[in-house]
Amino acid sequence: MLIVEGCPLQEKEAKKEKKAEKKPEAQKPAADEVNVAMVDIRVGVIKEVKRHPNADALYVESIDLGEAEPRTVVSGLVKFYSEEEMLGARVCVVCNLKPAKMRDVLSSGMVLCSSNEDHTVVKFVDPPEGAKVGERIKFEGYDGEPEAVLNPKKKQFDKVLPPFNR
Repeated sequence: MLIVEGCPLQEKEAKKEKKAEKKPEAQKPAADEVNVAMVDIRVGVIKEVKRHPNADALYVESIDLGEAEPRTVVSGLVKFYSEEEMLGARVCVVCNLKPAKMRDVLSSGMVLCSSNEDHTVVKFVDPPEGAKVGERIKFEGYDGEPEAVLNPKKKQFDKVLPPFNR
């Protein structure tokens, strides 16, 4: 481009071009930049548990997470725990999953459990000793704040799980 001294339009165009040259391209975070710090895992106590009215394999729990109201969580744990074993249990709850209706009941979290390879034995993931209700569980070496809600379309929670599936 030929710039004529004193021509405001050409000077404006030249400035735009220089700005564009200086501006680095926006870098998108890599898809694999997902870690456990994004997940809001908190300590809870199951205060109430009942069988799901529309599903034989599901429980509907009311879990105290230190919030104003207990959270309703639907879990597929009927084969592994009796209602008596569930009631009063200290559990780890994933709190920033997008709420989902499970057979007409809105579930606002997920109780973390572990299982053997063939899923015949399922156990609660125990909160750390001395952890208080509502306390966030963090993992050494993973800093950062959790996402407000994990994006189900990006499968963020699924990407966090592999290191724990050992």
